[in-house]
Amino acid sequence: MQVNVSPKRQRGAFMVELALVMVVFSALFAILINYSIAINKKGQLDRVAYSLTTILAERKQLFGSQFNVCNYGTSDCDRKINDLYALAASSMRRMLPTFDESQFGLRIEQVSIDVEDLPDGKVNYKKRYDKLEKGNVAKCAMGNAQSMSKQEAIDLLPITSRKRRLPLYQVSVCYSTPFNILGIGSGDVTHIVATSYSFARV
Repeated sequence: MQVNVSPKRQRGAFMVELALVMVVFSALFAILINYSIAINKKGQLDRVAYSLTTILAERKQLFGSQFNVCNYGTSDCDRKINDLYALAASSMRRMLPTFDESQFGLRIEQVSIDVEDLPDGKVNYKKRYDKLEKGNVAKCAMGNAQSMSKQEAIDLLPITSRKRRLPLYQVSVCYSTPFNILGIGSGDVTHIVATSYSFARV
């Protein structure tokens, strides 16, 4: 038995298929655009993290050869993190016109080795970890230098001609941004993180 399909029904089926294809392509296009935006922001964060790390590493030129980022446990640390955060936010604002400071966060970590001379002539090494944070960092999957063991720190940190081990400084910056078109409406965001590290230069 031969079934005849009317031209109107064929056109209707074609329009439905075309609409489905357009929906799929529109979704892929939206995802592609948002990935491009995220990659662009990641590049900007990378530059900020690298710049801050370079500044922190210049202990002789900028910080009077003091190894510690600040005098930990004092108001000096509040001043340092505020200054570095303001510098980072200002850089982001210049690179990203739509920058929202409430979505930005900064973490500065320092890993160092303290050396204690023992009465028997031996040396005791103590790993020291310090951290400063400011801004929106709660949900950011930042790298954590605290996980470095004492032996790893001893093996990694360079030694000067005066037998001093140079600290490691790690800077992580985070920016929260909508990930896709649906995310803008639902409040879903992705947390873009960039990390850079360097050893003290004296």
